[in-house]
Amino acid sequence: MIGLTVAGCARADAVTLERSGQPLVVRKPALYPEAIEYDSRRDRFLVSSFREGAVYEVDGEGGASLVVDDQRLCSVLGIAVDVERGRLWAVNSDLGASVKPSPEGPRNLAAVGIYDLSTGAALDYIDLAPLSPGAHLVNGIALDSAGNAYITDSFSPTIYKVDAQGTATVFLRDEQFNGDGINLNGVIVHPDGYLLVIKKSDGVLFRVPLASPSQFSRVDIAERFVGGDGLVLVEKNDLVVIANQASGVASNAAFSLSSEDGWATAKLRAVQQLGDVYPTTGAVRDGKIYVLSSKLNELIQAPLEQKELLRAEATIQQIGRAAR
Repeated sequence: MIGLTVAGCARADAVTLERSGQPLVVRKPALYPEAIEYDSRRDRFLVSSFREGAVYEVDGEGGASLVVDDQRLCSVLGIAVDVERGRLWAVNSDLGASVKPSPEGPRNLAAVGIYDLSTGAALDYIDLAPLSPGAHLVNGIALDSAGNAYITDSFSPTIYKVDAQGTATVFLRDEQFNGDGINLNGVIVHPDGYLLVIKKSDGVLFRVPLASPSQFSRVDIAERFVGGDGLVLVEKNDLVVIANQASGVASNAAFSLSSEDGWATAKLRAVQQLGDVYPTTGAVRDGKIYVLSSKLNELIQAPLEQKELLRAEATIQQIGRAAR
């Protein structure tokens, strides 16, 4: 695996990767959260539950309190907080690992729910499956400044758009997003008007203009980030890629990237190894970068009769900070 790497230029690093302090243990066994978001208005972490199909708040002691409990949710993957509109988005899929199996069955469910950020009450629920044929694993989600959501599908070469009124469309579909296993995954909206999207199976990073998605391109960078799962944007020019395992490669690391040309190209600045914990996604809170790990792979890979016996506790670990 790649060791600590710093590009040889005069630019001061805007991101420092270094594990700090003890991990915060989420004291709810078998929750198996996949995504983490920071709600700045209420100063709280929110995590999604792959196993329960729910969203929880995590306090400073690791206590987990239910925020969204919707029987339509099977496995919640990506979540997104819209503080301005007081809404919480939750991506809904089924890989056969939930205590609430979906009527559609594994690899068929593709939906997103919208909830009141304060109360968790359901506001809208949008079925995405009819927009694209075949298998589905809707996964990552990001919001733009107008409240529109962009959602990746790891089994279909598709990015969906759901506008602030709940109307869903295919934003972009292209065979370059196909591959073995889990493909399109983490996504962020850059404030300059494009998406950055990681493809987990081969570690390619894509740049997709919001105004002309068909003009998407691969970010020109020497490395590939196989197992790339979560993306955390730090200011405009710095991105942290959180990678676990894919295609026989166990990355289990956070990669700090930077770009000086609007993400046409990028450089690898640093790598932080995270250990055999299967890190998935991250969030920034008060200038500190946190990563969520839950050994989710063990749940997904376990035989059906063994899943209910797994009781792992997730952790939230500070793995870096943003320069101020």
